[in-house]
Amino acid sequence: MSRTKVLAPTALWAAVVLALVAMAGLFAPRSHASAPAAPVAHTAQTAATPGTTTRAAAAPDFDIESFTCSANRTQGGPGQITCKAKWFGGEPNFDPTFQADPGGSNPVTNSSNSARTATFTFGCLRSREYTVTLFISDRNGSKTQTKTVPYIPCGNS
Repeated sequence: MSRTKVLAPTALWAAVVLALVAMAGLFAPRSHASAPAAPVAHTAQTAATPGTTTRAAAAPDFDIESFTCSANRTQGGPGQITCKAKWFGGEPNFDPTFQADPGGSNPVTNSSNSARTATFTFGCLRSREYTVTLFISDRNGSKTQTKTVPYIPCGNS
């Protein structure tokens, strides 16, 4: 007769609980207490230069008032998307920065400092949708918030 050892119900229950606790520990997020401490030099450097960033903050009195895009295409011809923007505030000379995603061909940007308007036109592929982003910088280095027009189909509008 074979002798097998059978665990008592209490011992079996304890083994299951210990296995579950061990598995939970493997997947638990690390606490901040177990993370290495930040170097003191880095903390002191950050505290010594509060509020400095590589990008100028947007001025509340300098922002984009309107930004629209439309697509048009002549029968059998290439597609074209035109975006128009108007803004307020800031100090001339302005630098409107448009970016088309996934990119367009032959981009042309025209702007008027006195009217605070800009037009951006580029060629597009008929079967694609485009997203255009815009921000405007002024001569003082101030920038507007970035605005986006998504899902512009290259085709008749």
